[in-house]
Amino acid sequence: MLARRCEVHRTTVIAHLTRAGVTPRRVVRKMTDESVAMAAVQYTVGASLAVVECKFGVHERTLAREFRRAGVPVRARRGWHT
Repeated sequence: MLARRCEVHRTTVIAHLTRAGVTPRRVVRKMTDESVAMAAVQYTVGASLAVVECKFGVHERTLAREFRRAGVPVRARRGWHT
């Protein structure tokens, strides 16, 4: 978000923060393997990404990424490239 607001690449922001001594926060996975499996069941029987994301409290892109990582095919969406 900061990179977008400043119209620079995110790695540029990271480089500046690193030089300034800012410690990056640890990236924490938002879903467990078990929650991905449960979400995948709902998705494969017809629920949309939007419906499943609401049930699991994650963004659609997070859900799509987790599905791809788990080998679950993600249906194409109009106007949204995965």
